[in-house]
Amino acid sequence: MAPAIMGNPDRPELGQELTNSFCRTDPEIVKHFARTTFMSDNREDLAGLDARALVLQCKDDVIAPVSVGEYVHRQLPNSKLVILDATGHCPNLSAPDAVIKAIREFV
Repeated sequence: MAPAIMGNPDRPELGQELTNSFCRTDPEIVKHFARTTFMSDNREDLAGLDARALVLQCKDDVIAPVSVGEYVHRQLPNSKLVILDATGHCPNLSAPDAVIKAIREFV
């Protein structure tokens, strides 16, 4: 699953890095994280948040398509959406320079 999450099939070392990270994590923690992530729905909570927020969205993400980033941005009243020229769900690994640039411009 990690290589699919990572995307970037032309850079298999990224998928391997994520796989290794998953395998190093305590299985009980992974199970709790997965249950919390996939069994919760907090969309209604977004509109009540008033803190500034940066929504980073990869242009090609198998888990969260651009429409997800756009939705989150529309629901967060004080947000900025940045569509990264990046692939996969982990731009901090696949496109760290783009993530750093977006964060610096936001803050």
